[in-house]
Amino acid sequence: MLHQLVTSKTRLRLIVKFFLCEEETYLRKIVREFNDSANAVRVELKRLSDMELITGRPVQNRRYYQVNKEHYMYEDMNRLVRNYVQWEQLRELLEETEWQYVYMASEEQPPHGLEYIVEVGENSLEAGKQLLIGECMKVTFVTADTICQMEQTLIMVHSLNLEKSGASPQPS
Repeated sequence: MLHQLVTSKTRLRLIVKFFLCEEETYLRKIVREFNDSANAVRVELKRLSDMELITGRPVQNRRYYQVNKEHYMYEDMNRLVRNYVQWEQLRELLEETEWQYVYMASEEQPPHGLEYIVEVGENSLEAGKQLLIGECMKVTFVTADTICQMEQTLIMVHSLNLEKSGASPQPS
């Protein structure tokens, strides 16, 4: 449903990224990650900033952005985004898996237009598996080598050190 409310693909990607990933990021890094034009990303960052859903701070010649946890709609938006991407179901799925990064791949076709790509270790028994969360959210387990060969736009939404075996993505 969120993809119907937020019709800009770039804005939807930004909302998902900011609400799932606590790390600050800057324009050029987002442009590379989204494989989108700098102007499209800049326009949507400005819109989200104007709504005060994200905050920006200058550091040298860059402006770093992150979600505004003080926004009066933060909790509701956070719940909406996490429900949309079925975050809790993914967390449960990953409880017994050693993983390092969780990405979202953007597909052109609904139903959601999103797919999880989970990076696992080279020797993981999970590598190559594909599962469904619910009826339509696909989860694919891949190695770092496979990530490098993928042509899809991947948006990192969570990272974890593999030394923390069995850990799961936590709500922001």
